[in-house]
Amino acid sequence: MFVKVIRKSTLTTFTLLTACTAAGWLLLAWPRAVSTGISRGLAICSSVIIPSLFPFLVLADFIIRSGISDKIGKLLERPVHFIFNLPGCCAPAILISLIGGYPAGGIAVGQLAKSGMITRGQAKRMLFFCINGGPAFIISAVGAGLMGNIKYGVMLYAAHIAASLIIGIFLRFCSSDVGTVQSKKPITKPTDNPSAAYCFVESVGNACRTILLMCGFIVLFAALLSLADASGFPDWFQIRAANFLSTIWQSDALKDILKCIFPCIFEVSCGTVEAAQTGTAAPLILGMALGFGGISVHCQIAASLQGLALIDRGFFVFRVLHAVLGGLFSVLLFRFVPVAVPAFRPSSDALILPFSTNAAASASLLSLCALFLLTAACRPEEINAKKHTGKKEENVLS
Repeated sequence: MFVKVIRKSTLTTFTLLTACTAAGWLLLAWPRAVSTGISRGLAICSSVIIPSLFPFLVLADFIIRSGISDKIGKLLERPVHFIFNLPGCCAPAILISLIGGYPAGGIAVGQLAKSGMITRGQAKRMLFFCINGGPAFIISAVGAGLMGNIKYGVMLYAAHIAASLIIGIFLRFCSSDVGTVQSKKPITKPTDNPSAAYCFVESVGNACRTILLMCGFIVLFAALLSLADASGFPDWFQIRAANFLSTIWQSDALKDILKCIFPCIFEVSCGTVEAAQTGTAAPLILGMALGFGGISVHCQIAASLQGLALIDRGFFVFRVLHAVLGGLFSVLLFRFVPVAVPAFRPSSDALILPFSTNAAASASLLSLCALFLLTAACRPEEINAKKHTGKKEENVLS
């Protein structure tokens, strides 16, 4: 009797081949769903991602390449060391992570690591709290666009940043790294600062490559979500989970919450659209979705940090912790911070169209006008005859 030993590489190859075959079959089975998801992903990239993130990507790369981060680091050496136990050169990356949006902070951390300004341990610790959504996305897109009030976006952004800073301060006491890069061997040796023109050209080129990579992941995950909806798997999961949770927690918003779980886990842009429709549970779901960031953002960061070995299990643990803290702070702010809601919309916000572009409505209107004219119009002879008839009747009565 012979026993054949299957190697791990062979099993991995067979699993990947099976997954690729299944993916190809799904693409052929639901081509319209895939094209719809790709169109949705491209719309998100063109309207949200590129306008809000591309300038910050260029700025982050230029600040680090040109050596400006060194000068800023000297000014902020003591505050950054006192608050986060990090060297002063990390200050620009921290600021960019707070205002640049996904995944500008992670890319800035990668630039610091590649240039040798920080150690691998310090870069890992920065990734735990420097992956944040920017105000352009949270305040404008989520608050004003999805929730209809910019103040809601401000509260979500405040809760999101508060959770990030608390994690950074917590890691300051739990880490054994000191605040200077000389304490450990850097990843690469620092190089001399090139000219400003060269740094600008390289920064734009690197930002273009990064934004193209980001949009690729966003389009891919949007297509996967649309394909999952077409296959019916989210509906099956929603029914099973609702039946299980109905015995523990009965709520009208339970179905809406379960519906937005997969979008929030995979792609934060699509997830926030679904989470904003969950009613009273929207602050909690939005805060958690923004804190986690989505697997799409994690893939973007991993691709930009390729070769540095900075992402491990701890990264995902702190993403979940950020999600929990972000959801908790969002619920507290939405409950205790009053927001005035106007009873009437100002006339300046009314949408006035100069003409109608609906052909059916125009034809119906013309038909009604013609019918009115035909039934209400009278000839002059008939009008005079009616007048004489009226006079005769008056004379007879008199």
